[in-house]
Amino acid sequence: MTKIKICGITKVEEIEYLNNEHVDYAGFVIYKNSKRYITVERAAAIAESLNPDIKKVAVCVSPDVELLKEIENGGFDIIQVHKGLSNAVIDASSIPIWYAVNAQDTGHAAMTMEWIHQLPIRLGTKIEAIVMDAPDFGSGKTFDWHKSKRLLKAGTLSPPSEDKLFTKKFVLAGGLDAENVAEGINIFNPDIVDVSSSVEGESGKDKDKISAFVNAVRSIEQ
Repeated sequence: MTKIKICGITKVEEIEYLNNEHVDYAGFVIYKNSKRYITVERAAAIAESLNPDIKKVAVCVSPDVELLKEIENGGFDIIQVHKGLSNAVIDASSIPIWYAVNAQDTGHAAMTMEWIHQLPIRLGTKIEAIVMDAPDFGSGKTFDWHKSKRLLKAGTLSPPSEDKLFTKKFVLAGGLDAENVAEGINIFNPDIVDVSSSVEGESGKDKDKISAFVNAVRSIEQ
């Protein structure tokens, strides 16, 4: 069954929406340049109301070890990293790492897969999932799904020898909504779908849009 992550949570009332829909992951954006930015301290306080079976994901950009430790001390279950991910952060992490790849830039994506493949096992195993995202993460725009699928099949986005990519969770992100998520699942068969922009209303997450997205995902399984 495809699991669901709702990202960009900023308010206590939004936690109720996630609890009611029994989603799998709640994402909190710890990045000051994002319109969904929230501090680690505030995110941790809000997350206290989450159902215990919903995992807390701290989403950040090029974190250092200091931010990692702040996130860990805040009780987060996972750190999702965009852009820079240093060996020092991987080595210091005691929680699973999700690493985001720019699916549109196939050259960079292929290099990223090769880099992960070349990591020492003690570091590589800490990267639990690969997040395939659009170039402007958080923009609500999709990447070229069909082109990326062809490249995945051809091995361009996977390591050249032992295929460690597919021993990791695969997270599909970037521009998903209730109308297109079925197509995305049919193309990629991801472990997890990650949504943010399309489930927002005028002032934060929208209860009905979250419900529509969740129903769209679960109707595929049924």
